[in-house]
This record gives sequence, C-alpha cells and structure tokens, in this order.
Amino acid sequence: MRTDLPIPTRRFDLVSLDASFAGERYQGWLSNENVNRYLETRFLSQDGDALIAYVNQILESVHSYLFAIVARESGAHIGNIKIGPINPVHSSAAIGLVIGEHEWWGKGVATEVIGALSEWGFAELKLAKITAGSYASNRGSIKAFLTCGFRQEGLQESQVMLRTGERDDVVLLGKLNPADAVGGAGG
Repeated sequence: MRTDLPIPTRRFDLVSLDASFAGERYQGWLSNENVNRYLETRFLSQDGDALIAYVNQILESVHSYLFAIVARESGAHIGNIKIGPINPVHSSAAIGLVIGEHEWWGKGVATEVIGALSEWGFAELKLAKITAGSYASNRGSIKAFLTCGFRQEGLQESQVMLRTGERDDVVLLGKLNPADAVGGAGG
C-alpha cells in the first residue's frame, strides 16, 4: 500500500517506495554481504525483475507499507523501512528495515526512522501493537528498537543460520500503543 504524504523525521523523509527506487542502488544493497547478513532476502534472487515484483506486490497489498528512507539534505535513498503485514483483527504489525548505505551506519538512522514509523503506525493506522524481530548478533538493531521504547518480549534460541554456519537466536521485540496503556490478560 502507499501513502501520498511522506513521513518526516529530523533528517529524513519516509517516502512510499515504488519501482522507481528499485534500481541498481537497492539491488546492490541486497546483494552486498555486509548489508544483507541479517536479512532473509539474502537467500533469494536479487535480480531487477524480482525486486520490482516485490515492490509492486507491497504497493498492491492492503496490509503493508514500504518506505524509502531519503536523506532530506542530499535527496539520497539510503535504506528502506516496512510496516506490515498489518493484522486487522489484532491491530498489530511488524517493522523491518535495512540501512543500505554503509556511511550511514552507526549514525542513529534506525532509531530515528523506527521512532517516526512507530508513531505513524499508532496514530494513522490505529495499531495497538508493533513488533519486530532481530538476529541476536545484530546489536545495533536491537539497541535502536529498545531506544524507541520497544521491550524485549522473547527469545527464539538457535532460530536462524548465519553465513558462517553458526546458529543465532532471534530477539522478539514489541511496543504497545502508548494511548492504549492497558495490557492483555497476560500483561
């Protein structure tokens, strides 16, 4: 699904990602072993046709939004962030992201865009909860989610395989809509 208005952050605009963003830069990120080491897409074909098909599938979906992270100062596309699939019954969705441009790593991009997209998801989509999952060895991602008010809700031991052949845990994270400060029966 797309939204016509960008979601602004302090340094970035989150812009609905369409096929015009699915060029060599985006394809290069997905093929780069340093960028894709924590992405499940590393197991899939990364050719241009497959990438355009994925982007179009998300655009046509009524349950997911995919945004380009665009640096406001330079206009550069530096990564992507997605919210979805949205579960309309439970009013929940997951966030996932990639910062493709290495020079932006460690500069607070993830924290800034996770915070903005979470606020948008709660305010505009009326979500009750937003979740995420991260390889345990991806400490930067986990830190960004925790900084944005997500809590660690669980750990899936030895859930995924790293490129080295070693297994890694997956950290499960979640954040409740602050406007709905009431937890469930277990909370």
